[in-house]
Amino acid sequence: MMKVALSIVAMSVILCLGGGPGRAGTYGNAPWCALMQTGGGAVDQECQYSTADECYPNVLGGNRGFCVRNPYWIPPPPVSRHRHHVRRGAPQG
Repeated sequence: MMKVALSIVAMSVILCLGGGPGRAGTYGNAPWCALMQTGGGAVDQECQYSTADECYPNVLGGNRGFCVRNPYWIPPPPVSRHRHHVRRGAPQG
């Protein structure tokens, strides 16, 4: 349990101190990412999960890591619900 806690702390420090706008080691365009240590202090970010529940089995399945919100994800624009009313013919006078 202590190793897991130290891994989480180490990854948090790496993410906070090494933060630049770069996306090296990142792939996918979904709202949730799995961050995993790949060795040598490198971190791989797989952003291919729609929910945190989809992400958790990947990091719990033996990979050292955790799930986070994708900081680069841009949600799709909302669908317009505006309806145009069309008059069907001119009024009789």
